[in-house]
Amino acid sequence: SRVMLKLLIENTLVKVVGMKEGYRFLGEYIRQVDIRNKEGKKENLLGVSVQKQFIQSIANTVGTDFTKYKIVKKGQFTYIPDTSRRGDKIAIALLEDYEEGLVSNVYTVFEVIDTEKLLPEYLMLWFSRPEFDRYARFKSHGSVREVMDWEEMCKVELPVPDIEKQRKIVKAYKTLTDRIALKQQINDNLANTEQAILVETVINNHTVPTALGDLVDFIDGDRGKNYPTFDEFTSTGYCLFLNASNVTSTGFNFDNCMFVSEEKDKLMNKGHLSPYDIVLTSRGTLGNVALYDKHIKYENVRINSGMLIIRPKTKRLSPYFIYALLKSSYMKAAIERFKSGSAQPQLPIKDLQKITFEIPESDTVLVALDRQFLAVEESISINNNEIGNLKELSNVLLAELSR
Repeated sequence: SRVMLKLLIENTLVKVVGMKEGYRFLGEYIRQVDIRNKEGKKENLLGVSVQKQFIQSIANTVGTDFTKYKIVKKGQFTYIPDTSRRGDKIAIALLEDYEEGLVSNVYTVFEVIDTEKLLPEYLMLWFSRPEFDRYARFKSHGSVREVMDWEEMCKVELPVPDIEKQRKIVKAYKTLTDRIALKQQINDNLANTEQAILVETVINNHTVPTALGDLVDFIDGDRGKNYPTFDEFTSTGYCLFLNASNVTSTGFNFDNCMFVSEEKDKLMNKGHLSPYDIVLTSRGTLGNVALYDKHIKYENVRINSGMLIIRPKTKRLSPYFIYALLKSSYMKAAIERFKSGSAQPQLPIKDLQKITFEIPESDTVLVALDRQFLAVEESISINNNEIGNLKELSNVLLAELSR
């Protein structure tokens, strides 16, 4: 159960991580690897993201000499020394999903010398800490571009407990991440089921073409003189002020939150969420939607100027039904047709109002759909809450590594 899982992780933290360990220089445990792609292979060209993952490279390789690329093997690390153009983060990753891959020759590849003294997976946990990003930026230097070179990487100090404790820490973290992945997979399946139900219902019942503007009201955010300035945002506070990263393609994400004070909140007239409002991103990243239901832990929430609040005009259509429409592939295609703006894409309300959906004419059919969508969204929301709690626990574990 969820409670048992939390107790297991907390007990592991107390027993395994809570003991203070001596710090050692990372250079004692790692060495550079520079194996070139002499055969000129072109398969599995990889990049490294600031999310600390290997990703398939999208670089233009026309006319590229692939023999200059480096080979990285499973269990080895790759990092990009340049930290100046990556949002104060360092791109570093441990290769786990492939036997080998190719990376740019400007990347640094390295490995753990003795995995019975330092587990690569344990080291990757250390690199995953936000504190390491800040450390890497602080230690970066250079005039044209700032880099964290190999010498600085070797000077990194970290606690190195005995190998059994490292294994227990890694196992505890993997328990969390595996559970998160499972819950996310369940949610993906539920979302696909919901869309399949919607499509089948539209196909098998008499429908009426209806403009979105006739179904819902659009509420814009407050963009006046009382809109918060950068220095008025805080990491904690009275009212959560949604930013672009909080509304994703799978609903709300509260990994990074900004807040404003109660006094600032009272000065703004528009954009405050009510229960079961739908939020849609309308500027920059377009078309992400999230439902503000009873499982959301924040009581006071506002949208920023790049979002819209959507509310059904009548009780005939529930927020769950509207939410399903807005997540549909039809809506995504309509957004591509109606988006405007060259420097920054946007969705004007006047264009959103024109998007037309096929709506079942029968109230009985709509009631049945609402029941099914309610059950699906309740399950998704409960799972999202658990995912959020598990992420908090994983962050606690990472923070405890330095104690």
